[in-house]
Amino acid sequence: MQHDTSGEPAISIIICTRNRPAQLLQCLAALRIAARAPGAPHLEVLVIENGSTPEAALNEDALVSAGPETTRLIRLAKGNLSMARNLGMLNARGAVFAFVDDDCLVDPGWIVDIARYAKASKGDFLMGGRVRLADPSDLPFTSKDVGEAQVFNHGVHPGGFVQGCNFIVPRSTAQRIGMFDTRFGAGGRFRAGEDTDFIIRADQLGIVILYVPDMVVSHRHGRRSVDEINLLNSAYAYANGAILAKHVFRNPWLLRHLAWTLRSTFRERIGGPRFDEQIGLAWSTVAKAQLIGFSAYLGVKLRKPTECS
Repeated sequence: MQHDTSGEPAISIIICTRNRPAQLLQCLAALRIAARAPGAPHLEVLVIENGSTPEAALNEDALVSAGPETTRLIRLAKGNLSMARNLGMLNARGAVFAFVDDDCLVDPGWIVDIARYAKASKGDFLMGGRVRLADPSDLPFTSKDVGEAQVFNHGVHPGGFVQGCNFIVPRSTAQRIGMFDTRFGAGGRFRAGEDTDFIIRADQLGIVILYVPDMVVSHRHGRRSVDEINLLNSAYAYANGAILAKHVFRNPWLLRHLAWTLRSTFRERIGGPRFDEQIGLAWSTVAKAQLIGFSAYLGVKLRKPTECS
């Protein structure tokens, strides 16, 4: 991640996108407003287009017209989300990397919040902000709307502690953690979990991992049926199983989360609560997908859950 330090921006905002031109333009428009807020530092926006179809592809002029003037377009002809994130970091010039998804709208104070936290933080850190649902018609999933600050500890599952659609990491910290594992994430072998893997690797290095209740984005994930959420949740659980296989020998604390999943599955079978009562997700589905993902990482062939892109 070597870069030219002359005239570098303070923040590099990295947006990975694929076949979402309308959502991307709205995301950039929100960033344009946030970039003009009093106290907002010099920044750049890197849009990594990850294999969009020709009819969904946008040119750089359209992106600059919608977003901050410092918006750049980088195309990745073939790859997956982790590859796109890595390409963004390799091309970023800022001292802080800020990740937001193309289906998110940042609050007007988002960039100022990032700058404030980056200035106040000493040493290495990884930090995620609040993720609200943008549309009440979407089912309550892939969000974190918690009003108190939190520090990651091993009693909390790393998946979702910091949401992949809204987090920041200093360049120097990212250099210590390394690139995203391209086997994880949308389009990768294990379909999801690149952010969870990144968190675990950061924790291994003693890097503090924080959630803050501001630095807000609104997520428009668009999933309104239980079947859609079940597919996504199964993909997350499958990835979590593979992540467990990858990290458990150096991080045995992960076993307690598997044990809690298996215990909850047993309790569910005798009438206990499900994984998510509001949506109707089952612990048994989560446990099965995790075990299949664990075996898949180790090269043991079992029936895999339905893929979710």
